[in-house]
Amino acid sequence: MMAPYEKVAANLDTFAKDCSVTVALKISDDSCKMDAKQRAVFMALYDALPSYESQIFDESIHALIHEARTAPTAAHYARIKKERQRAMDIITQDKMKAFKASVRTSLLITSLT
Repeated sequence: MMAPYEKVAANLDTFAKDCSVTVALKISDDSCKMDAKQRAVFMALYDALPSYESQIFDESIHALIHEARTAPTAAHYARIKKERQRAMDIITQDKMKAFKASVRTSLLITSLT
């Protein structure tokens, strides 16, 4: 049986998947204001993302996030900051807030069904 975050990840559109990657970047460089539990939920969502063609990132973004999670360096953080800022210029703060709210709602609904 799939966990709620796996079900939610499977149903995200490309834009929402790019939002999920951006949240993972924000968590990876500690610029995210979520508490530890919320960070864990959104990283689980990121980890459950199916392979997809991003409109914002190339494939190397996943290796960067992995490296930052396992053996972070100043160079990783600098590259993450650049990628995160570029993504947020495209996504916008309002759309990111809407994405997070929709994920929280979807997770709640999925966990109840």
